[in-house]
Amino acid sequence: MGFSKDSCCVFMLQLLIVVYLVVQCFDVQVQADLNATLVVDASQASGRRIPETLFGIFFEEINHAGAGGLWAELVSNRGFEAGGPNIPSNIDPWSIIGNATYINVETDRTSCFERNKVALRLEVLCDGTCPTDGVGVYNPGFWGMNIEQGKKYKVVFYARSTGPLNLKVSLTGSNGVGSLASTVITGSASDFSTG
Repeated sequence: MGFSKDSCCVFMLQLLIVVYLVVQCFDVQVQADLNATLVVDASQASGRRIPETLFGIFFEEINHAGAGGLWAELVSNRGFEAGGPNIPSNIDPWSIIGNATYINVETDRTSCFERNKVALRLEVLCDGTCPTDGVGVYNPGFWGMNIEQGKKYKVVFYARSTGPLNLKVSLTGSNGVGSLASTVITGSASDFSTG
């Protein structure tokens, strides 16, 4: 009685599986018995001298490690530059406050800054019949803004208007409700004034 080709293949496969399992069990036992030691010598003598000709750095912006991280920026996309030189630019993560039918929001290239010509343009369409809470834009920051009680925060913006200004600037809770601080800025028609 001889072995068929199929039964021989099945036998070899079973044998291979058994050998594999035995090796794995032995390997786990050997791995469990290993110990490792890491020695760090932080003395002055162990340090390497950095040449005076070495300068520069490589830095990759991942997950807002720079803006919003090392660079303690609170407002995400503060200069509306996220879309690059394209107009209209991407204003994300900025969003509209209130009823969007009362306001047009877009970017254009009329900024007062030479290095970033992109500006946010708000056209309020309510002509005195705005909703009680008004309309505008808000910014959630980088996964929120770490606003701390007792600290001072400086909000700077530049506004240009063809008519009187009546702007309310607020820091609110993460849900957009509950004002932590706010101020109203009024003015007449102007060509770029600081708020």
